[in-house]
Amino acid sequence: MSPKFIGVWTQGLIAEPSELREKIEIAFNAMAKEKEDWFYKVVINGNDYFVADNGEFGYTAMLPSEY
Repeated sequence: MSPKFIGVWTQGLIAEPSELREKIEIAFNAMAKEKEDWFYKVVINGNDYFVADNGEFGYTAMLPSEY
């Protein structure tokens, strides 16, 4: 299994606090170690966020409205 990383953050997530992005990254890293997939749904404080393979530079993290 190759290492997974978030290489792109959408505009919606860039506008959010860095603490949220850090929590998303930690949750994504844990999920990616458990299961190999192209798409992950990360739940932080009851809110959904998506992380999807972008085919070029790792994964892209986004708000559901940006999917």
